[in-house]
Amino acid sequence: MALIRSRSRPRAAPRVSSLNVVLLHDETEDLRGREGEEAHVGVWEAILPIQESMARLGHRTRTVSLGMGIDKLVRALVKDRPDVVFHLAETAFGDTMGEARVTSLLDLLNLPHTSAPPDALLLCRDKLKAKAVLGEYGVFTPPHAISTDGTLPENLPLPPWISKPTLEDGSIGVTADAVTSDPLRLRRRVGSLYRKLRQPILIESYIAGREINVGVVGDEVLPLAEIDFSRLPEGAARIVGYESKWKYDTVYFKCTQTLCPAPLPAALRDRIVQVGRTVLGALNVRGYTRIDLRLDRHNRIYVLEVNPNPDLSPIAGMAKMAVTAGWGFDGLITRILDFARSSR
Repeated sequence: MALIRSRSRPRAAPRVSSLNVVLLHDETEDLRGREGEEAHVGVWEAILPIQESMARLGHRTRTVSLGMGIDKLVRALVKDRPDVVFHLAETAFGDTMGEARVTSLLDLLNLPHTSAPPDALLLCRDKLKAKAVLGEYGVFTPPHAISTDGTLPENLPLPPWISKPTLEDGSIGVTADAVTSDPLRLRRRVGSLYRKLRQPILIESYIAGREINVGVVGDEVLPLAEIDFSRLPEGAARIVGYESKWKYDTVYFKCTQTLCPAPLPAALRDRIVQVGRTVLGALNVRGYTRIDLRLDRHNRIYVLEVNPNPDLSPIAGMAKMAVTAGWGFDGLITRILDFARSSR
């Protein structure tokens, strides 16, 4: 199935017995003490399982840190030209938007890489712009308002509300208190988030319903997954927030497990996959992607987040979907590498 704008499928890259792969990552020392430190370090820690997988597959790898600076980075990449760059950087050069800049550099150097295009990375990082584009394609997202200065806007959507920073990923800023029906608590939280992150705060109507993940690698849709909230304590918000993803000792991490395949009727599953196709085409996303959706009580589909280059650790959603598909972790890495080489 074609999930990208181009009408022609890329020609398959010839299989070779061994690839020279660069694993491009953030400088870990730059991440210590940053907001969302666990998210960025957690992604960095996925490097070892990926490296071990590539060793099993017979590929040669070397790690390259963005901490060396742009000049040394370019020299490191062109001196021993890799067959593929596995782009795992999240906050290049201390900038959360730097991921797209590094991807642009790889394109400029004509290096095959695993990342989504720079424009897709920037668009998906800006939740407000992504909402606007998806709306033009007839894709539902939760009703919303935006706070540009930390105060509550007048045009709030219907409660309950969930508030989150507009320009972050990895659920940074989405904590256990993110959902509320109390205007006073909402005001306090929005003000606190704004003071901490100094960016617009998105306020959405909270969609109470099933949460579904759509994983895509190249042109292949993985088995759909569902987040199981049934083990959460009574009164806890049914969300996959920062604690669920990165705080391993919390009740949210322990009690929000993934069910894969998601128990869905075939017709609903097909509708969800079709929405996924539309989303990827609208935002020009390629490579490997996870789309997070909610179903309301009428099974209307709402897109929450679009995540290019998502977490690939063996305990993350993409890896679990790959296991259900029969690929295993090594098969997931192989398909990501194959698509990176064939799509250029």
